[in-house]
Amino acid sequence: MLVSPLVINEEQIFTFNFWFNGSIRCGMYHQGELYCRLESFALQKRPQVYQLACKLARQTTAIVLSSSATTCSLWISLRDSSVNRILLTADASSLLDAILQIQTDASSSDRPIHE
Repeated sequence: MLVSPLVINEEQIFTFNFWFNGSIRCGMYHQGELYCRLESFALQKRPQVYQLACKLARQTTAIVLSSSATTCSLWISLRDSSVNRILLTADASSLLDAILQIQTDASSSDRPIHE
C-alpha cells in the first residue's frame, strides 16, 4: 500500500505552542487533528524531507509536510504512539539530521532551522 504524507502550505495551518517534557514545542491544528513539529528545514531540503515523510508515513498514523517560501516542516500527529519515542529520543533534530544525512551528500553545509 502506497502511503503519502499530506503536503500543505504553511498559510493553511493554525500553530500553537505547548509544553512537553521540559521544553516548549510547536504544534498545529489542521482538519481536526493536532500535530507536533518535529523539525523545520531550509526549502532546498524539501525533496529529502519529503522522502523521509513518506518513510515515516508508512510507520505512523499521520505525517504532514508543510512549506512556506523559505522553509519546510515535518509534523507528526500527537495521537501517534511514536511521537513520545521520537520526542524523548535525545533531540528530535538530531534524529532527523541523522536520517537526512544518510540521504544527502556529506558535503552539504545546510543546517536545520530551529525555532
